[in-house]
Amino acid sequence: MIKKARAFSRLYVLLLAWASLFSPCLSIQHAMAYNDHRGRKVDSLEAVLCGENPPKGKALVRAYSDLMWGYLNTDGKRSALYAHKALALSYEMNGLNVRTDALRILGLIAYGDDDYEAAISYFNWALAVTDSMRSDKRYSERDIDDNLSALYGSIANVYNMQDKAHLAVAYYQKALPIFEKYGWKQSCTILYHNVGELYQSMGNTDEAEQYFLHAQQAAAESGDSLMTALSRKGLLKIYVGCGDYERAAEASREALAYYRSHQDEDMGDYVTVLVSTARMYLMKDHQDLPQAHACVDEALTHANDELMSETRFDIYAVACELAMQEERWNDALQYGLQSVHPNDEEATYNDAGSYALLAQIYAELGDRANARVYVNKVYSMMERFAASHYQSALSQMQVLYETEKKENEIQQLMRERRWLLWGSVLTGLLLLLSALFFLQLWLGMRQRRYTAVIQARLEGELAERIRLARDLHDRLGGQLTALRQQLIMDGSGDLHRSVELTDEAIREMRNVAHHLLPDSLRRYGLRTALSEFCQTLRGVSFSFMGNEQWLDRRHDEAIYCVVHELVNNAVKYAQAQHIQVQLMADEECTSIIVCDDGNGRFEPETAQGMGWHNVQERVAGMNGVVDVTSRPGEGTEVSIVLPACK
Repeated sequence: MIKKARAFSRLYVLLLAWASLFSPCLSIQHAMAYNDHRGRKVDSLEAVLCGENPPKGKALVRAYSDLMWGYLNTDGKRSALYAHKALALSYEMNGLNVRTDALRILGLIAYGDDDYEAAISYFNWALAVTDSMRSDKRYSERDIDDNLSALYGSIANVYNMQDKAHLAVAYYQKALPIFEKYGWKQSCTILYHNVGELYQSMGNTDEAEQYFLHAQQAAAESGDSLMTALSRKGLLKIYVGCGDYERAAEASREALAYYRSHQDEDMGDYVTVLVSTARMYLMKDHQDLPQAHACVDEALTHANDELMSETRFDIYAVACELAMQEERWNDALQYGLQSVHPNDEEATYNDAGSYALLAQIYAELGDRANARVYVNKVYSMMERFAASHYQSALSQMQVLYETEKKENEIQQLMRERRWLLWGSVLTGLLLLLSALFFLQLWLGMRQRRYTAVIQARLEGELAERIRLARDLHDRLGGQLTALRQQLIMDGSGDLHRSVELTDEAIREMRNVAHHLLPDSLRRYGLRTALSEFCQTLRGVSFSFMGNEQWLDRRHDEAIYCVVHELVNNAVKYAQAQHIQVQLMADEECTSIIVCDDGNGRFEPETAQGMGWHNVQERVAGMNGVVDVTSRPGEGTEVSIVLPACK
């Protein structure tokens, strides 16, 4: 966590700058004056409080505000002291904006102390106070928007530091419309860049590219050369990763021009650009080894403990890649070993790429034992990452759902109160009718929210499947194949068994990638994908009736996963020998029937397995119904009917 905090420290300072500049308790003109006043020595303000005529009322609130902001970056304890004083005074004077400002300060202090749970609690408290300002005529829409933008940005920063990318993106995107509404270009630029980096960390390079381009445009309009360079650094990494040499060369040239003249500001960013540029010069069909050498050699001169460990490891990784290109295998081995964490328990997803390089190097050196060790490490790391990343994504989506649910409940409560106030003057009959109306409205909204959260979870799961399948195939397939060829070329020892193990690893990787989400589903549609899936299993038959044009492509992935789960359950739990899968589509509905000749002991009312729970949630997310017929000794039939999307 500390490593990531260092990486985002400069952007955090910039975000604090706009949070202070657009203070929610002041207009723009007052905000500028407030910053000037905050620049005075805090001890002179404290002397005023202890003088013969200490300030009272609004003047005392202003003094507390100046002191809590003035001490924020130098003395957190004193800043918190005056924030608590301002908070207590806000209740005496019913000052909602003062209360929000004090809670923000306390949240920022907790954030700086790495107490993220307390920080989120203070920021949410401040959001609740801000929400209550909507019904208070003392506060304008601008006051409320200022509060919301600062708080959303602060909450997003906390989730960013906790590696909760989905939550961070959600809150940054809540702040973005407010920034755009008031034309706050620098704030927009920082936010675009942060969201771009988050999408890049999640492997969503398409979204990351779009946000980096937005950041670059906004930075150009505001004249911010630093943010321009940061966005080009992100674009360079994306273009190198997708093999776009021309655009990578342009981004590299512009980023290097900035960082070579600003090395003292952030050596880590400069080294990152050097590493990406070196990889650009190692691209197939565009190799320029002398230029790659120049970048790698310069980066190595900065590989010290002052850099983040991940940046330092990346320097050694690209040096290893260059040595492999030149067939300097002993040098490559030394660099490769320096590019990974010495303790496997500390290893991150980035270590998996270096493990694959080390496996190939050991194979080239004839050390088959170590080659197998690092192949196993690749698989172990990918499995661990997939499990933890998937669970993290689901938990973050649950937090988003609960947050949205609370916000909807608050808004609904406020609407109900207004209606009840007016309804109190009506007759008893009108009150009864109004109560019935609101009951139906609430039930409908609850059902829609339930359906929406299921669909969001399914979309998140499918997105993870797609990305993991692509990573397994694209990033590991080629390296394992290269390892197999090297083992074949090595004519000593237990060669035959080594090749067999490697072939088994390649087949297993392809099977995992295919069953996560088959390529035929995207290319040819649901009918072809299900047919291919059934053909791979003994005793499973597939039939299709109707017209493919009535199949809703938006549901293809969910239907495929449902059939996959039902067939696996029939084989695993019912010991079925023959399974029939039927897919029917017409203009009214889509039907799926999976029947087997298994033991017929399936009882859906008492089923506890996660698989059956997932089937029910997927069908509910498509507004479908499930019917199960199961009799002991006669097998089981599961029938699913999905309404056609008009």
